[in-house]
Amino acid sequence: MKIYKPILIPFLLLLSGCPGPLPGSLPYQPLPKWERQFFEKADRDIYPNDVRKSPEKYEKTLVAWPGIIKIITIDTENGSQIARFTIEHHYFDWIEDNGIQRERYFLSPRGEGLFALAWRVDTQEDKLLIQQFDVDDMIIAYGYPSLIKDDLIGFYPTQNIRAVKPKWYRTDVLDYGRLGEPVND
Repeated sequence: MKIYKPILIPFLLLLSGCPGPLPGSLPYQPLPKWERQFFEKADRDIYPNDVRKSPEKYEKTLVAWPGIIKIITIDTENGSQIARFTIEHHYFDWIEDNGIQRERYFLSPRGEGLFALAWRVDTQEDKLLIQQFDVDDMIIAYGYPSLIKDDLIGFYPTQNIRAVKPKWYRTDVLDYGRLGEPVND
């Protein structure tokens, strides 16, 4: 019996679960130029309710929180424009799913409430940056949780933000909590 290697090798890769030229899941990939340095330093195991319980403990800790933008406002303060984002936190497993579906990110429908960030819009470059964000975008926000007002946690200073347009994520596929907690059925 003759076995054809060009057919056998991809088949064995598929069966073994080894990474290869096929779609699959991999750890979240931060954008190399703008995001990676913050992603590598940020603590992703600190959640909003941890900060609410002990805000002074985390005010000098860089965190990365995923969520969905609910409100964007631009106000003027002391002659400068300030873009403010109100974000609904969602649990995220920090996995990119590269399967046959279009969506790559599957946030849990659950999370730990609202948080906010502000970004000074002083330059033309800042204005162009802020125009890229829309309500309902998924966001990965990097910053220092420094202010709690009416249960809303504010980041100051905001170090970096990354938006993902709605067509690339879903919140109705996987229902889970904090990393390490069981997944709900």
